[in-house]
Amino acid sequence: MTPSDVQATGIRQHIAALLRGERRPSPAAPVRLADSTLATLRGARTTQIDGVSVFEIRRDFEELLPGEDAWRALCDGMGHLATKEEEEIYAGLRPAIGADPSRVAILDLETTGFWGCPIFLVGLLRVESGRLVTRQLLARDYPEEAAVLRAAATLLDESALVVTFNGKSYDVPCFAERCSMFGVKTKLRRRAHVDILHVARRRWRGEFEDCRLQTLERHVTRLTRQGDIPSAEIPAVYHDFAATGDVTRLEPILHHGRVDVITTLRLFTALAADPPAPLQPRKRKVER
Repeated sequence: MTPSDVQATGIRQHIAALLRGERRPSPAAPVRLADSTLATLRGARTTQIDGVSVFEIRRDFEELLPGEDAWRALCDGMGHLATKEEEEIYAGLRPAIGADPSRVAILDLETTGFWGCPIFLVGLLRVESGRLVTRQLLARDYPEEAAVLRAAATLLDESALVVTFNGKSYDVPCFAERCSMFGVKTKLRRRAHVDILHVARRRWRGEFEDCRLQTLERHVTRLTRQGDIPSAEIPAVYHDFAATGDVTRLEPILHHGRVDVITTLRLFTALAADPPAPLQPRKRKVER
């Protein structure tokens, strides 16, 4: 995930305001919603992760992309990597060599756009009980970020390999820094890590207009997004949710996050295949 244009613009505007002697307004007071209100979100629940109570939205991969055996594709791709000599594999994929497919975690973050990049949503795609699931840990208000970080750190520390899109520059350092701020211990920086962006640039540079996630999504994985929200609008929509409690505002953000981790997984399995190739001959959409 890349920092949005809105965040960059906001930073420039804030600096200009400081130079003029203005103060940045505080966000509206958050509204803490009851679990019953948020339960209208499909797959939503409150759960305990290593003693930490956290709100999450959990969906099975099969429910989101019916009929696709992504678990088999992941195992096949990683099995293929294990048969190759190291020099035959893209350098960015080498951390995946020998990793247990059942302990792979796809990671994607959404942040508020404030100074320090507070995290309000940690999206994970991982294997549980032999099947792929998406788990999105949500801060229902700003103070709940600490609980989300603690729970996410526990899940990530269980993984043997973390896969991201632009995570070396964004997701991993952002998560580690926020954990440090709250005194949350995490081994994320020491985990084997594949950043798909760097591998994709080597594999597909010059073939498409750019190597952004949604560009590769269209050309390589053949997914189509319906009812999506632009990344640049996500922070403002979350602030509106935190201030008003309008749960419907969250649905496009959650769908966006699920498609991001699914696309990252499909790109990873495509790159690990021999030769790297599109996964689907026809376009598909992720169910909401």
